[in-house]
Amino acid sequence: MSGGQAGGTGGAAWLDRLAHDLRGPLAPLQTASYLLQREDLDPARRAELLVLLERQTQRLARMLDELDDWRRIGRGNHLGPLESSEMAMLLDYALVGSGLGGTPVDDDGRIAVVEVDAQRLTQMLRTMLDYAVARDGRPPALTLHSGDGRVRLQATLAGPPPSADEAAELFAQPQADPFDQGLGLRLPMAREIVRAHGGELNALVVDDRLVLRCELPLASH
Repeated sequence: MSGGQAGGTGGAAWLDRLAHDLRGPLAPLQTASYLLQREDLDPARRAELLVLLERQTQRLARMLDELDDWRRIGRGNHLGPLESSEMAMLLDYALVGSGLGGTPVDDDGRIAVVEVDAQRLTQMLRTMLDYAVARDGRPPALTLHSGDGRVRLQATLAGPPPSADEAAELFAQPQADPFDQGLGLRLPMAREIVRAHGGELNALVVDDRLVLRCELPLASH
């Protein structure tokens, strides 16, 4: 899937899928709103419904943000101003944002500076981390090495890997069964963000482990 194709959504089948997914949080929102109008509602049940309202509203908001990002990628205007950033620092931001602060990183000690939209690249890194934790239940093993004008980040998952064909498709198409209860667009969007920076994001099976590999060009000095 290229950046130009990212906004292409597969016609009627895509619209059917989108409508179905957006109804996911809408149905419990409608039910909770109806029940909260009852005067005889138990206080404990009322508290539960208010929590449900907040959770499903946040989920719906994330879906709409995801859809807006997909639209921006399709138009090729998803990157903001580029700035020189240290890859290790962006990874630290992503780890904290994903609730994985303090996760060890096998770093070669080099200062790898990349010219990127820091916000978008951190978004991509969070997608990698969130997917790894959702799939494996634990943080991946992370390595960050640079050389030959490029920096490579690898996340190695400990659980059973998919087939090589399934791994090759991981970032290529929207997920039919999203790992985050979203629209299934985050993984292909992550690849498009990396490609917009002149890099590549792939999933492959190495030594019977699923490896998510991100490569980016180092900033020229």
